[in-house]
Amino acid sequence: MRSGSSARPSGTELLAIKGVHTLIFLGELSSIAWLVVTGLLNRRDRTVVAAAAMVAGETAVFVANRGTCPLTPLAERYGAARGSVSDIFLPDLVARTIPIWAGALVAVAVALHARGAWRDARSRLHGSMRGAS
Repeated sequence: MRSGSSARPSGTELLAIKGVHTLIFLGELSSIAWLVVTGLLNRRDRTVVAAAAMVAGETAVFVANRGTCPLTPLAERYGAARGSVSDIFLPDLVARTIPIWAGALVAVAVALHARGAWRDARSRLHGSMRGAS
């Protein structure tokens, strides 16, 4: 509820917050998925850097806020139930477990990219050793 106001929130504010939060979530999920796909394809380009920067930025914000999205308190101010994940348009079970499965996907993406970088480095090393003989 708005400070200094005795009127109940109309719901429009909460709807707008949920919409913005959902769009941000979809952008982050797309970035994570792109990192997994490019890790599988051993692709490294500007799009990978951009996706990694988005995920790193979101992770930093989440960690800095002690595991709470900054939009959650705002949603609660406008009528969302405390402790709920009603600030996003997703089924409750999916929304509550986002840090778990999204974190696992990020770990997979990091492992895939590390594996690709290791293979590339190994390939370059073997190639330079062949050229020296």
